[in-house]
Amino acid sequence: MSRIAGLTITAAALFLLVVAVMLNSAALFYMCTAMILTIGASRLQAWLSVRALRFERVVPETASQGERIKVEFTVWSERKIRRPLITVKDNLPARLGATEVSPSLPIAPAQDQPIRTQYRFRPMRRGKHVWSGLTVTGTDALGLVTMTRAYETAPSEMLVLPSPIPVSLELPVGAGWGHNESASGRSRGPGLEPYGVREYAYGDSLRFVHWRSSARAGRLLVREFETGSNPSVTFFIQRTSGSDIGTPGTSTLDTMCGHVAFLIEKSLREGARVELPQLEERAKPSATHERYREMLELLAELRAESPLALSDEIQALRPRIEPGSVVYALLSVADPGFVAACQSLRGLNVSVWPLLYDASAAAPRRRLLGHVSAASEEFILDLQSGGMQPAVLPLALLEVDA
Repeated sequence: MSRIAGLTITAAALFLLVVAVMLNSAALFYMCTAMILTIGASRLQAWLSVRALRFERVVPETASQGERIKVEFTVWSERKIRRPLITVKDNLPARLGATEVSPSLPIAPAQDQPIRTQYRFRPMRRGKHVWSGLTVTGTDALGLVTMTRAYETAPSEMLVLPSPIPVSLELPVGAGWGHNESASGRSRGPGLEPYGVREYAYGDSLRFVHWRSSARAGRLLVREFETGSNPSVTFFIQRTSGSDIGTPGTSTLDTMCGHVAFLIEKSLREGARVELPQLEERAKPSATHERYREMLELLAELRAESPLALSDEIQALRPRIEPGSVVYALLSVADPGFVAACQSLRGLNVSVWPLLYDASAAAPRRRLLGHVSAASEEFILDLQSGGMQPAVLPLALLEVDA
């Protein structure tokens, strides 16, 4: 609107100037001169409003996928001039998949004190995102002229963690190695060996409150104990190049990470030891919430860029798999060597649970680059003939809380 108003006044001033010359009218000449001077002064004020500024951006170090977050700017004026209101627009990377981006609050920077403004958005794609730069928009006091200017800022970095996507699965029994206790929630509780501390949850006994840690943290923390029957759950995620099918943010790999995040949280809550051997070395013992956070950070940066097939990774990491554990293997495209790799684990009394995704449904309008969907009938029959019971999981869309 301000641009239209400025153009209208400029056109009117030029029209009056032509009429004043044709009629030799001094009054019309003075009027068009005043209008032209007004436009010139407005342009100068708008030009100065977006110059000589300094910015500092504050973003959260981590955020959950789909979570509404706040970004703050601190703005300094490097010149002692009175400025009209300006607005700041951040240069968010397209890979972040930001939605519901709110406009920043208009501010009038001054040299004697910093001014703060903020905006909010939802990051929809997991991963480590780095961005810098912003655009400032300012107008004159009358709102007739609008000016914009780009500024470079210090890079900001934010790690977007995958949001757990609920999946309905019946936890397999681990061949007498304690998984039945995990499913019933009896594998961790008031045992003998202390395991760590966690935040108090409804139903916890007050006799297990760790008062010293609670006093330091300012909230109730309770002790956890080992019972000696903790199962082990291992996740293998297909990350072969070309196996991530679909739209970024809701692709097969993104859905896998959401399902794994949900299963990790469930397994840890039930007392299981959880491993991601593809993404980390041997994990050190830590409290449940700390371990869950560590694994979410690993999943956040997972990319389908490995030159190895999933079956090759399972064979290479076989010494890392605990005997008697449950192995979840998530695949979007068929892996010809997968059955043989799983059969090599039988000596460890390992139960393999294949979770399959229909890659052809994730990309119905384009070819799978020579791959066959893991949910194809042929691959499912191969898995069943190898003694496994595969489950085909839907490609879930991320639910965003209001």
